[in-house]
Amino acid sequence: MIRPVRLGGSVVVLSFLAACAGQRASLVPDEVAWENRRETLTLAEDWSLRGRISLKKAGDGYSGSLNWRQRGDNLDFRFRGPLGIGGFRISGDPDLLNIRTSKGDEYFVSDPVVDLEDQFGWSIPVHSMRFWVLGVPDPGDSYEVSVDDRGQAIILDQAGWRVSYLSYRKFEGSTLPRKLEMTKADQRIRLAVDGWQINQ
Repeated sequence: MIRPVRLGGSVVVLSFLAACAGQRASLVPDEVAWENRRETLTLAEDWSLRGRISLKKAGDGYSGSLNWRQRGDNLDFRFRGPLGIGGFRISGDPDLLNIRTSKGDEYFVSDPVVDLEDQFGWSIPVHSMRFWVLGVPDPGDSYEVSVDDRGQAIILDQAGWRVSYLSYRKFEGSTLPRKLEMTKADQRIRLAVDGWQINQ
């Protein structure tokens, strides 16, 4: 049974069954806990994570380590492939991003979704991912979300992407996503977080 609830102009789908996402079944989704999580984590402006990421589109794929530092609207996203091969760094703000590759190439993009697709054949929606990796929607767009009885997102649909939260873990006292998968058409991004740090 799924019950849609309209909150703040966005449709929030509260699912009574969470087992389909690999988590234990949820009898009653905790709407209050979800709203508290969403409001608190949306305001998190100084955080960092380290982990492993894989990018796949059609038949091509890349995997490696990830270090991400977010300070307000400024991000520093560093991907390193196996043995340091195929790495790149994305840094900047919503107006302009700088991309540097391990080969020494440098690009400036204003729309990462479109410009990365044109330049590299794949895209990373880093501005929305800033929120998705925390387990909450991008506040700038409508969304649908299924939550469990702890108020944690299970599935989030936004901007044509589906974000599936496969597991959570406590990091320094805060329960945050441990594994998640983002899919859109023939593109898939998987992230496994090894460490979180959120500065209050």
